[in-house]
Amino acid sequence: MIRYGILGTARIAGSFAREKPVHAELSAVASRDLEKARRFAEEYHIPRIHGSYEALMEDPEIDAIYIPLPHHLHHEYTLKCARAGKHVLCEKPAALTVKEAELMAEICDQNKVFFMEAFMYRFLPVHQRVKQLVDQGAIGRLRHIDFHFCIQVGEMLQGTFRWDRKLGGGAIYDLGIYGIDLCRWMAGSRWETASALVYRENPKSIDAFSQVMLKTSGGTGSVTSSFITQAYYYILSGEGGSIHVPGGTTGKPIPNLLALKNKPDQPPVEEKFEPVNAYQKEAEYFAECIEKKRKPFLDLDNCAANLRIVEEIFKKEVRLEL
Repeated sequence: MIRYGILGTARIAGSFAREKPVHAELSAVASRDLEKARRFAEEYHIPRIHGSYEALMEDPEIDAIYIPLPHHLHHEYTLKCARAGKHVLCEKPAALTVKEAELMAEICDQNKVFFMEAFMYRFLPVHQRVKQLVDQGAIGRLRHIDFHFCIQVGEMLQGTFRWDRKLGGGAIYDLGIYGIDLCRWMAGSRWETASALVYRENPKSIDAFSQVMLKTSGGTGSVTSSFITQAYYYILSGEGGSIHVPGGTTGKPIPNLLALKNKPDQPPVEEKFEPVNAYQKEAEYFAECIEKKRKPFLDLDNCAANLRIVEEIFKKEVRLEL
């Protein structure tokens, strides 16, 4: 059974630890503040604690490490974990540049460890069903994806890494990356950036709002991400119908449904899904990959493909006045 260690006590680490994976163990948690580690371990019933990240990486009773750290630390600690011989499950975005992702892949390969980027939404049944419907031709040829992940945060994020451009902050890295990954997953083709409108308070500020147009062979995508508006949904439009997912990729159990519409004069067909813990499912999947020595589908090649689009966005962005 694969034994996980959790590198940090961020809020998302609580989501990961809330429900224990069935075929893996949450064996230890580390924090640079030992008291934080103790409180986290007590809340989530984790048996062992460490007062430093290095101690967790050196723990011989840990097989894989989950990294929920701020974005700019993902690259650094993936390399450290890999060199310590630990498999790595890292929160998105796993890296901030293609170059970082390529080096991470090289070091993981050299140390014979597996890596997976934690796009938890991929493990929710609603999105898996959408992918199945698209592949089955339920809406005909897929022509357009309209994706929105926007959270009005007010002053909640100010002072955190998400509000600091140098630390990998901004709505594109935090929210828009889901839309980029979704477009690539659903269409299964190579995408590139056609245009990007980006709002920043000044040239050195984070992207607080962006509307990005993507293109691929025979199709287009629109990815809107924002810290200053409120919306989360996506719509897939095909030549024979459309699929609307009102909950988007938030992972929220309500509304956890999709609506399939093929004819304008008929109501959409709705499918509802029972809530599941996607963090638990991704932990189980990655543990299975490690045990069976099978490369996860959310590997560093997938990560680099997403980041190529992000780099294009930043190169082509046109500053938006709001």
